[in-house]
Amino acid sequence: MVAPSTASQRTSRSIRSTPPAAEKGADSSTYTAPALEKGLEILELLSQADAPMTLMQLSQSLNRSSSEIYRMVEVLVQRGYLVREAGQHRLSLKLFNLGVGQIPSRDLVTVAVPAMHQVAQLTRQSLHLCVYDNQRLVVVASVATPEPLGFSVKLGSHFPFRSDRTSARVLAAFQTDAFREHLIDEMMNLAVPPRSSRVALQRRLESVRRMGYEESDSDTVQGVVDVAYPIFDSVHPGAIASLNMPYLTQRDARMKRSKARAVLAETALEISRQLGATGRHSFDVS
Repeated sequence: MVAPSTASQRTSRSIRSTPPAAEKGADSSTYTAPALEKGLEILELLSQADAPMTLMQLSQSLNRSSSEIYRMVEVLVQRGYLVREAGQHRLSLKLFNLGVGQIPSRDLVTVAVPAMHQVAQLTRQSLHLCVYDNQRLVVVASVATPEPLGFSVKLGSHFPFRSDRTSARVLAAFQTDAFREHLIDEMMNLAVPPRSSRVALQRRLESVRRMGYEESDSDTVQGVVDVAYPIFDSVHPGAIASLNMPYLTQRDARMKRSKARAVLAETALEISRQLGATGRHSFDVS
């Protein structure tokens, strides 16, 4: 399995004064917005930081005086983009939530649902697709088993983003290092007894990344084993969704779980490819 890249690059953007069609062969001037640029520099710096930063550390890293960025930091805190704890600043999840709003959900669901129907027909199991939204897992697509007896999750259902949820572990495992730590913070805060340690959770997520998927007994229904694979696209550095199969063990099951898992892995890859993630990820489907 090839793990998602955690590399990120800072970019400098400007608003051009002429339309793209008029730029050919001509030098174009640019508009400047110093205050906006300072704010973007702060956000970009913290997105790459390994730990929260003080105002002094921010000013030194950006080669600006503390007075230059003080008001900008205050506004970013007030607007919810930064979190201040003991004089140190880190990114909140607001930017991520804004990004989630721009995920081509229609494209994600449009691509995923036909493939999910095919898998349901082949494996005789139900499937659902989960995304992260503000400390919750939200089911954005669901396909029931064609069998008269089965288990499925209702479209629109949402659950706390807890470490005992298979989908939550998959979505957290396949993120950049910094954002994964934020999600671990959420999992620890939302955990219910008996609560595992942070180190144990980190090791579990590392194992999920190595395997390329997660599989565990359902935390709510006996006899169901949850199998989940990440879905990627061409834009986001981490997983944008989790493709899940709540495998119901039955005496006359047409397909064993190991085979159904392999089918689910190939389907997750194909959905990711159609969303533009070709060549970026692969899973061990043995």
